[in-house]
Amino acid sequence: MLFRSPAENVTSRHPYAHERIALATIHDKDRAVAPPFRRVLGAEVVVAADINTDSLGTFSGDIPRLDPLVETCLTKAEMAFAATGLDCAIASEGSYGPIERLPLNPGGVEIMAFVDRKRGVRLVETLATHRTNWRMWRFRPGDPAVLAAAKAIGFPEFGIFVMRNCDYSEPLKDIRTIEQLVAAVDSEARRSDDGLALLISDMRAHRNPTRMKVLRALGWKLAKRLERQCPKCEAPGFGPVQSRRGLPCEACGEATHWIDFEIDGCSACGHAAARPRKDGRTTAPKLSCRACR
Repeated sequence: MLFRSPAENVTSRHPYAHERIALATIHDKDRAVAPPFRRVLGAEVVVAADINTDSLGTFSGDIPRLDPLVETCLTKAEMAFAATGLDCAIASEGSYGPIERLPLNPGGVEIMAFVDRKRGVRLVETLATHRTNWRMWRFRPGDPAVLAAAKAIGFPEFGIFVMRNCDYSEPLKDIRTIEQLVAAVDSEARRSDDGLALLISDMRAHRNPTRMKVLRALGWKLAKRLERQCPKCEAPGFGPVQSRRGLPCEACGEATHWIDFEIDGCSACGHAAARPRKDGRTTAPKLSCRACR
């Protein structure tokens, strides 16, 4: 007789159990997304074939991204629908570079969207990270510092783009050896009007193990969000949609800028419900109150 764990029984009853979900990627993101969707929801993630997500923008800059991250994700999901004919799709988009207030410290943000066109579910989850090898340097031909830059990025396990500093339209990609990298820097610097080659981390998921880990974490976050169903219509994805500020001061009771409660909602039917703070606080510190300072 076959016995199943309680977790397996819950997964088998979920609306997405055994559902085939399309993933818009040409960079092996299924390695990050498929495991959490299989383990949490019992769903099968299927890579959409014959689509070109690079047409919406590239990390190398040869094709600029014209739309914001969320809109780009939703466009990718539509591409996956058209390619597979499935009712559910996942798509992600990321942005990496120097942090505005800390330009020497690179960071990034990942957006992952889920769309169920049959049930009317549309979710967008976000994950900001400082875990990135994103770097950018400029070199002249023959500069010995290229080797140190490659080591700092993690080459060859991590990919590198090389291009003319004055023109990003023809980047050299999929460089695999130090010899190829040095030759690429020298050739692009000589071709550039200012005599410089631009060397930048390849942030495509299949050429960047650190980014793949971030995508895996975001995949788990999205799958866990979808695991929770709406108490009213039972659509998947019931979860945080808004925070309300105004937690009362512990001394005078006046409203502060601290979050008072969270609001969970359903993207399918619009049902919403308030819940208290996770940390259980019912008052804010006196120092956060304008009236008491």
